[in-house]
Amino acid sequence: MTLERRALYISRLLGILLVLVSLRIVYWQMLRARDLQPVAFQLDLPATTRRSEDDWRRAFEFLNGVAAGQDQGNLPQPVIQRTINRMETITRGSIFDRSGRLLAQERLDADGQRMRFYTEPSLAHVIGYVSGMRTGVTGLELSYNGTLLGLTRPDAQIEQMLKKPITGSDLILTIDSAVQRAAEQALGGRAGAIVALDGRTGAVLAMTSAPRFDPNRVLEESYVASLLEGCELDAGCQSPFLNRATQAQYTPGSTWKTVTLIAALDSGLVSPETVFDFGRPRRGPGGSYYVYEVDGGIIPDPNHSESRLNLEMSYARSANAAFARMGDEMGAATLLEYARRLGFGAPGEIDFSLEIEYVPSQIAHDPQSLVENNLLRAATAIGQGELLTSPLNMAMVVLPVLNDGDMPLPYLVHSVRSPQGRENDSLPNRRMVRDVMRPETARLVREMMITTVRSGSGSRALIPGAVVGGKTGTAQLGGDQAPHAWFIGFAEEGDRSVVVAVIIENGGSGFSAAAPAFARVAEAALRRAGEPVEEVVPTPQPPPTSMPTAAPEEQPLIESLEGVFPSQPSEDEAAGQNGSSALSVPTPEIPRRPNGRDITSANPTCAGISEFPPATGQFIWPTRHQTLVGDDFHERHPGIDLGAPLGSRVVAADAGVVLFAGWSAEGYGNVVLIDHGNGYQTLYAHLSQVSVSCGQAVEQEKLIGLSGETGNTYGPHLHFEVRVPGGFIDPLSVLPLP
Repeated sequence: MTLERRALYISRLLGILLVLVSLRIVYWQMLRARDLQPVAFQLDLPATTRRSEDDWRRAFEFLNGVAAGQDQGNLPQPVIQRTINRMETITRGSIFDRSGRLLAQERLDADGQRMRFYTEPSLAHVIGYVSGMRTGVTGLELSYNGTLLGLTRPDAQIEQMLKKPITGSDLILTIDSAVQRAAEQALGGRAGAIVALDGRTGAVLAMTSAPRFDPNRVLEESYVASLLEGCELDAGCQSPFLNRATQAQYTPGSTWKTVTLIAALDSGLVSPETVFDFGRPRRGPGGSYYVYEVDGGIIPDPNHSESRLNLEMSYARSANAAFARMGDEMGAATLLEYARRLGFGAPGEIDFSLEIEYVPSQIAHDPQSLVENNLLRAATAIGQGELLTSPLNMAMVVLPVLNDGDMPLPYLVHSVRSPQGRENDSLPNRRMVRDVMRPETARLVREMMITTVRSGSGSRALIPGAVVGGKTGTAQLGGDQAPHAWFIGFAEEGDRSVVVAVIIENGGSGFSAAAPAFARVAEAALRRAGEPVEEVVPTPQPPPTSMPTAAPEEQPLIESLEGVFPSQPSEDEAAGQNGSSALSVPTPEIPRRPNGRDITSANPTCAGISEFPPATGQFIWPTRHQTLVGDDFHERHPGIDLGAPLGSRVVAADAGVVLFAGWSAEGYGNVVLIDHGNGYQTLYAHLSQVSVSCGQAVEQEKLIGLSGETGNTYGPHLHFEVRVPGGFIDPLSVLPLP
């Protein structure tokens, strides 16, 4: 073998060894990192916001039975510590309603610690809340915990292995804030729940439950203790942590006659021409009433005075005797089959998938008892017996009536949006249960529900100008307890359709209590969906910032902020922050169009800012990448594009206060807008990560985010604008020469 060939073999062998060693390093440092140094991202520590390790451990013993976590209390201390450290590098994704209104976001508390801020407390049971370590505990925060932390994205998994900071994905919900607010107001603080669904898709437009809790205070031990005080001794305690819309179990009363009607019509037991003869009425202390007798027992029927009713009016008048007879004569097999199609079975048997905690409905403690006990089956057919259900399941009963017999399953998340602005709405939460009933059955039931509102017990659910159908329910509880008030139904107008279920605990009759609440929510869904709502939760104040003290003439204070563009400052206000010379604010080269939409106009800016750190008046480049790419400075593009690769540092061009930080709906993706307190503002767009929060003071050259390609963009770059009162100036006119 020649010397050259020997050298070639040796070099190849060394190359192979080098590759093997490199792969081993990658394997141990990255692929095995989770096994060798596990991190518990599902760690539930809801009790405290304090950061000592002893406090984290004590948190496991808090909220026992409300927020899980007891099983993880024995985790090794290194796992807990690694989790704490890792979570400090993760920015949890935000949650928005269907119109882009912010519902949940990470902010900084008074101590500079990350905290979760919720703007719509009436959604506490839906969105849920996070632990002191910012991992999901209940609701969507729990079921989409990995998504909100960014751990389900391949790019974030790589960043996690490389120990880089991670920004989670955002959730866009199906919730409509205007409809949600109407539901909360309709419930009026009474114990109960309201659910509103899109009549065609099943998307959840509103879901409210009372009593409830404040998700912004759920980490305060004294607050939660006061909510739960006495509940361990009181079986009837109205737990504020129970989502009555999906987890509570109620007797449905006459609303369940809709299920019996569907089963009887679809199986051929009855037809629209069927007429019921109730015989002779009996007399009692409350007046005359009819009865249905079965196996020595009776089903009283005081809901009408007519001795004969056809099928449609039997449903409209809620005739117990007619529906008890249908339940008795159709047989247990038929009743059980249609009940299962609509979500009722043995305890825990049928569990429709939902993104939040959900308790399945039941038709009886033991469904076999309906085969053997005719009286129980007759009582079940009128909505009593051993039936237990949730408002959500009763709303689902109406959905196939509007969809030719097919039932779209309810869902809460419309789409998931990555930090780069890519939105995925092809989620597995869209499902359709086919052929729940025949299309002709669905049409007949729809017409009978309309008759019930027009001419029967649901008249208080009417909405002028809309087509409304529904069914009242008054669920008897026995003893001296007032019955639960129910209403389920739909409303249609134009191309809009909504299904609403209402229960008011111990509210009396469905006619007087639940039907008006239905009308209020359904009307909002048809005519006010998408309207802005008044914000009722004060925005947390940003942490105090240490700023040098200056004489009044050197550092003026701005008393108020009138929107994004402040008024033209006086000569004193425009003075340089170092007090050496006046800073002249130029006339805008591109005026702001009076009717034009600013890229942050869809989101509110910070208000009430009065103090600014001392701006230098001399701008620096916001990124070290100073190559101009993309479009030039002109009216439709009032800034410059800098060729910053994905993930490059973006810094504040001068000191100031963050006026806006987050997602912009105007195509510029993640945006930071800084007010410099001297008439100038700078804007940084298309960011892949935002590292500052609204109201935060920043010094010149402070890291404010990372460059990216979010929003409408041709590729990674930084869009940079310089704003003055009334418009924009070319950034190149104030930036130093490269």
